[in-house]
Amino acid sequence: MENQLVTILRISTPQLGSFVKDKLEEKGIEVFFTNEGMTPGERYNPDEVLLKVKAKQSEKAILMLLKLHKDYDLDKVKDDVSFSNLRKILLPVKLSEDCIDLCKYAIGLAIKENAEIKVLYVYPDPNFNKTSKHTASWEKHVKMELKEAHEKAQLKLVNFSRELKKQVPPELFNKVKLHYRMLKGTPENVITASCKRYNPDIILMGTRAQSHTDGEFLGKTLINVIEQIQHPVLAVPLSAVFKGKEQINVMYSTDFYESDNSSLNKLLKILEPIKKKIYCVHFDMHNDLQHREKMNELNAMLEKDYSDYHITCELFESKDLIKSIEDFVSAKNIDIISLSKIKHSGFYKLFHTDLVSTLVDKANVPILVFPI
Repeated sequence: MENQLVTILRISTPQLGSFVKDKLEEKGIEVFFTNEGMTPGERYNPDEVLLKVKAKQSEKAILMLLKLHKDYDLDKVKDDVSFSNLRKILLPVKLSEDCIDLCKYAIGLAIKENAEIKVLYVYPDPNFNKTSKHTASWEKHVKMELKEAHEKAQLKLVNFSRELKKQVPPELFNKVKLHYRMLKGTPENVITASCKRYNPDIILMGTRAQSHTDGEFLGKTLINVIEQIQHPVLAVPLSAVFKGKEQINVMYSTDFYESDNSSLNKLLKILEPIKKKIYCVHFDMHNDLQHREKMNELNAMLEKDYSDYHITCELFESKDLIKSIEDFVSAKNIDIISLSKIKHSGFYKLFHTDLVSTLVDKANVPILVFPI
């Protein structure tokens, strides 16, 4: 009963949810956002979520809601710039043991970015891939399975939130707006749908299992998300620590695409609040003289259009691309690798190594990917 969640309000706008959550948590009432998804055939409204609290705090929460209705015009909350001006980080998680460190990284980044964090817990649908049977007994069985899966997911999320509060110092935890959202389904489908609704500035996902076979997310899931969405993805190794450095070093990998300008602008926008030095690097595998000319053109463009930023361009000759990147990261003390992900045809992929997949598997620093 202590960890059971009860619904006290249906929320239709993100700003209202953030406002009510902040007011309740000021009084020590922890808030969760979920969808029910327990009734077979029920249509889910993507613009509506349920605000839930622990059962033992429900009476206090309801009294607080009544006071909020009395003291505030809640219809005007959606126009409050203190919520609408925040950047948004979507943090999909499986709540593995390593996920605490990933959340710590997200909190450090959110403080620097003046961003809110939506922690998205995707729990499995117990009836996924099962053949439907239109009988009363089967529907009763499905309903019981859905209810059991939902209750287990809620318990796991509540326990995780308690552990996160234990491990993150209050002076850091209280600096960010952090929301929990729980949805049922397959990770790539739920994450893709959530991006369409939430429109995050960045999706932060953990990579590489070191001590657990399932890890935080398998590389395949991460790559599928990158392929399907049109939002920047920051892939963070589970061992990474947000150091809060005064200045970070960023390696931006370029192949002289026409979209480089657009991707560079996106990179600068995401890292706008952070002091940074950007190394714009092309790794030349064939000692191509034309690449030297293009690098000179790129330097001239940067000097003209990006003189306010600390950006340098280099041509790095090597026969082993991955080793070259690793060597450059080590030599320049790189904090983030940034590159564009071009959606190639299946024929192209048959004959070319997927750089993003390889880096996600091997890199020891976060990788920021822009789909173009």
